Amino acid sequence: MRKRIAVGLCALTAGFVSLFGTMAPAVAQKEKADKTADKAAGPPKFLYGHDLRVRPGGETDWVKANKIGYEVFEVQDEAVPAIVAISEAGAISVIRKGPIDEKKTCDWLTAHDMSVRKAGEANFSSKTKKFGVELFRDNGAKHLLYVCETASIAFAPIPAALVKDKGPKWHHALEPKVRAPDQTGFDSAKRVGLEVFKDENTGGLVYITDIGAIAAAAAPAAHPDPNKIAPPKTEYGLVLKVRGAREPDFTEKTKRVGVEVFSDANADNQLLYLTEAGYVAVAPKPASFKADAKGVTWKGAMALAARKGGVKGFDGATKYGIEVFEDNRTGHLIFISETGSIAVLPVAK
Repeated sequence: MRKRIAVGLCALTAGFVSLFGTMAPAVAQKEKADKTADKAAGPPKFLYGHDLRVRPGGETDWVKANKIGYEVFEVQDEAVPAIVAISEAGAISVIRKGPIDEKKTCDWLTAHDMSVRKAGEANFSSKTKKFGVELFRDNGAKHLLYVCETASIAFAPIPAALVKDKGPKWHHALEPKVRAPDQTGFDSAKRVGLEVFKDENTGGLVYITDIGAIAAAAAPAAHPDPNKIAPPKTEYGLVLKVRGAREPDFTEKTKRVGVEVFSDANADNQLLYLTEAGYVAVAPKPASFKADAKGVTWKGAMALAARKGGVKGFDGATKYGIEVFEDNRTGHLIFISETGSIAVLPVAK
């Protein structure tokens, strides 16, 4: 078995880039839903599931790997053309709906150790948290799949020049702040440690937060100067209501999740959607935001069941509530789980 490829602690001392300052209060979601979301649509179609073995950070022995349950569903609503993957922990990832290959296997490719500093931790050290991340090829979805030991998951496109024997290279780090729903300013907002690596096997970027939440994104043509890392630019904030799997209606007691949207100048100004729970999603930034557009429009909801690793039937599977919104500024679809996990489906080109 190929050894786990680690990111060395080396002499890398580039610190986090912190986000401070003020902006307008987070924008609450529109209560009015898109009329197209009211059209009857069947529940998401279950496609397949897998037990995926993931080793903790620093471990090379598969005996110590944990089995993580992973399910894949196809949304039946025409307004939400997506394939949704969900892990046993309620972490989600999405891709645009397309043909599913008959070969629904998931092949292991390689593994990484990714060291992630907490907010305020300036340098990498032997005490820095190390997360194990395995890379698979999901043949059914025709995408690569990153799976962290925390059960966070992220789809990524399959490059033509895919290799399996290289390690991740540190790209940059950020330390953005995320406000809770009732916070209007950033002074006491939660800080999140965020590392970004370039996977030399795929050529793409992997964003990973200090809770072990991951997202995949395209890499810029040039590597940023580690001494000139640009801070994340605050674009806007959102407050999204997310119902539990057994919560039929929005009420005053419905959970609200704070989401900040930043652009990352170190990665072609891609947009980062970061939740107060520490989950992250990445999507392209449009040339301009839609004029006078603010907030989100509700597009639909679903409750998806996810089995724990090693469990065959769905009888005892945990169900997670997921809401879908259109980001009115960009047209992207935002999927958010009751766990705070977030995924974004970019608007079709």
